[in-house]
Amino acid sequence: MKLLTFITLALISFTTICAQEAQLKLSTDFGSDNKEINDFLRFEGTETVKLKFSGKQIKDKDYTLIVKEFTNGSLAKSDTIIDSKKNAYISKISDTIFNFKYYVKTQVDNKVKMTFMFNGFSSTKFYDVKSSEDLYALHDFSDVNTSISIPLESSVYVLGYFLPYLDKESGYKLYCEVSGSKHKPEDWGTVFNIPNYFLVEIKFE
Repeated sequence: MKLLTFITLALISFTTICAQEAQLKLSTDFGSDNKEINDFLRFEGTETVKLKFSGKQIKDKDYTLIVKEFTNGSLAKSDTIIDSKKNAYISKISDTIFNFKYYVKTQVDNKVKMTFMFNGFSSTKFYDVKSSEDLYALHDFSDVNTSISIPLESSVYVLGYFLPYLDKESGYKLYCEVSGSKHKPEDWGTVFNIPNYFLVEIKFE
């Protein structure tokens, strides 16, 4: 009986270790440390965040980066921004740390502009604004100043850019309850009655 208990505990420990090794750490850093740059970004209406993925298991992995647009509660568009497996000019990740910067703004011509900036190259996309009355807001999925674990070999959402929802009790339009809610990001439009939002998804394999 003791032997069986020992084997069971050993298997649980091994499974836990394997699960931990299959996780990557993601930390996000919004804005800039330079006040003048931050002032300029605010003037331009641009939000930016640096995403840093770390873990020894990320080395030699390919990555796919996708933007999904949801309108009136349904997936309206899915854009593959980068797929390193299918692009001969983009190499696999060569280190245990992988990072890139994301810039997003709503332009005066009613276009959402997104730029993903990597070392040596960048990719920019444009999307139509679905409501000119409200501002979009950029949020991540982590707690303040805290890195989070994300799975390897699985797609995961890392950023959301969305219009506000109307809080029925206060009558104000808010953002804060969305990214921190227990609801699936795909359901935000239905649950919060958000007319339009974007999700940034990544997968390492």
